[in-house]
Amino acid sequence: MLMTIDHISIHNPIEDFVDSLADRNLTCYASDLLEQQGCQSLQELSDAVKRATEVCNCMHVPLQENFKVVYRSRNGEVVQDWRLSRMAYLLTALNADSRNAFVAQLQLEMVKQMLHHT
Repeated sequence: MLMTIDHISIHNPIEDFVDSLADRNLTCYASDLLEQQGCQSLQELSDAVKRATEVCNCMHVPLQENFKVVYRSRNGEVVQDWRLSRMAYLLTALNADSRNAFVAQLQLEMVKQMLHHT
């Protein structure tokens, strides 16, 4: 009988420590945008998170420190969500549908703040 082991999970205290350091900055949930009406559906939210991760990849910002996939209960079913840093939350909101009043207002406020500081 031939057996193979695809993946052996070895407890690595250093990796656990680094993960816990990254996790402490993940204070927001992407699904909060649904509650604030910044996204209208889970698919729209997923697309906004994807665009936000693309921004981070382009700028070499570590994803592990800003995004973490989690699963939560929503209306009696288990759905994918993301724990986000504050920066990742704002990037996700900024990358949602700009025809949405919440998103448009956030974009406008960010531009006003940038112009005010220059």
